[in-house]
Amino acid sequence: MQQIDSNQTNSEYSDFQIDSLKTYLREVTVVSVVDKVDGELIEIAQVLHGFVELDETLRFSHDDVVISSPIQISSDHNTQFITKSGSQYVSCDEVEYVTLNGQDWLKMRQTLMNPRDILIMKYLS
Repeated sequence: MQQIDSNQTNSEYSDFQIDSLKTYLREVTVVSVVDKVDGELIEIAQVLHGFVELDETLRFSHDDVVISSPIQISSDHNTQFITKSGSQYVSCDEVEYVTLNGQDWLKMRQTLMNPRDILIMKYLS
């Protein structure tokens, strides 16, 4: 039996691919988390915020709020995402973009609020 290490591929299996399980989200927002360093805004990470439409991984229920770990890869015109934790997410509709500072991002994580609502509350108060 031939042993194959994790970095090699075996040609007889090249047509066989295992599709990863994905979580499908709606009302997706890509949140750029920024912080000021030496007077300059630096992006710390980009994360997803959205509502579960369908979850093949069985981790979430329909309508659960998801705030992902940092996005590592985005593809298909920013509708498919792979996060640092290895999770795969697909947006069911057009993606919105928001920038939050670290403090607002923390509020989003703690309250599960929509990032747009956090910005609205911030600028109305």
